[in-house]
Amino acid sequence: MQRYFIWNGVRSDTKHIIFNERVPIVRPEERVEHIVIPGRPGELTQAEGEDIFNSYIQTVPIAVDGLANVPAAEAWLKGDGYVTFDTQSSLKQRARIINAVTFQRHSKNANWYEGEIQFYCDPIKMPATDETITVTSSGTALSNPGTLPAFPMITITGSGAVSITIAGETLVIPSLTSGWVADCENQWLLQSGVPQMNAWTGKFPKIPVGNSTVAWTGNITKLVINPRWRTL
Repeated sequence: MQRYFIWNGVRSDTKHIIFNERVPIVRPEERVEHIVIPGRPGELTQAEGEDIFNSYIQTVPIAVDGLANVPAAEAWLKGDGYVTFDTQSSLKQRARIINAVTFQRHSKNANWYEGEIQFYCDPIKMPATDETITVTSSGTALSNPGTLPAFPMITITGSGAVSITIAGETLVIPSLTSGWVADCENQWLLQSGVPQMNAWTGKFPKIPVGNSTVAWTGNITKLVINPRWRTL
């Protein structure tokens, strides 16, 4: 079976790139500190925090079909963005191509030019296709299908003093007007894309794994939630 990957929305086979090795599915390493206690055999380990994992390298040996296609492949395989491997085609992850890419003529097929790509991958994966959830009723159920809590982007329609609660975490906005968005990952409250300092109290909520609800107080007519589900 010929494999493929998608880099910044473009499939590798559209760039005349072929490879046959299955890219492994990686569970990332938890970030921990190793503590040596004098006189005690072995080491203790202490996690840096909850759900903190290290980035890792995915190496993909490839071949370009035809010398004429090598320049386009070289121009495409650079920088940072999002990568999807066909072993987990429904997920994407942030990555950067970190190695120098050198193509050499294949020893048995002179039309193929071999190289190797190293993707330095963020440990957290997310859905390859963005999802939005429109909520018009306080108390609406949410279901997180990922393996980690999600930090959503919430577009809020309403006015006045409002609060939004998910799984016991409440964000309070004393004076909501039009164009407000809560970025729960970066803990920013934005109005027309501009961060609003001192315009909120409480906590930016996250969506826990499994089932929860989103509720509010005040004059909110609609929430549009980009949940940004996360999985290892």
